[in-house]
Amino acid sequence: MFLFILSPTFVLILLKGMMGHSPADFNHFGLIVTGLFPTAPAFLFSAFVLTRDYNVRTLEHLLTTPVSKLDVIIGYVIAFILPALVQISLMLSVAFGLLGLRVSGKWWEVGLIAIVTCVLGLAIGLMVKNFARNEFQLTKILAMIGVPHLMISGFFRPPSLMVGWMAFLSHFAPWRYGVELLVPFEHHAWPTAAAWFNFGVIVFIVALLFAVSSVTVLNRRTA
Repeated sequence: MFLFILSPTFVLILLKGMMGHSPADFNHFGLIVTGLFPTAPAFLFSAFVLTRDYNVRTLEHLLTTPVSKLDVIIGYVIAFILPALVQISLMLSVAFGLLGLRVSGKWWEVGLIAIVTCVLGLAIGLMVKNFARNEFQLTKILAMIGVPHLMISGFFRPPSLMVGWMAFLSHFAPWRYGVELLVPFEHHAWPTAAAWFNFGVIVFIVALLFAVSSVTVLNRRTA
């Protein structure tokens, strides 16, 4: 949990060190890291926690009680959102205070987006459990999809400037919509039409992944 809370802030500090002589670059990438990076720890920790609960049969025993699948999903969301609030608060304080991040968007807008992307990471983590039966398999899967996902998300280069096949694949990368939700706030104080569109896409992806996970992951040993 210590790493869950501190790792995004540590990445921000490293980023400031790399781009200390280029404020414009830091404002751009710092905004994306502040709003999007909470996705990564939520993604990793939720996948490992669910795998552990599945293998020690905690999840199976839980589902034999009157609790519904929706209750289980909400429980996981709350369990990760509470420490994520501490994580995001620390990130915002360091980014907009100590490191001098300057963008047109308000700090609380970036914070709300960070919470949304954290829930997105949790949804992806639950979904990934479908492809792994133990922590070893999960580690290989996360390594296999994590870096390529980041590469085509638009973090390093907008999809419009990628080669054709990468630009096409980027449409299926959930992080792309997180990046495109954040970028307008670099120069706009309030959400643009594009930002609202990408927010809607993220909400749809989260709902879809939770719905699929409720049928697959939460049913494996309960038939």
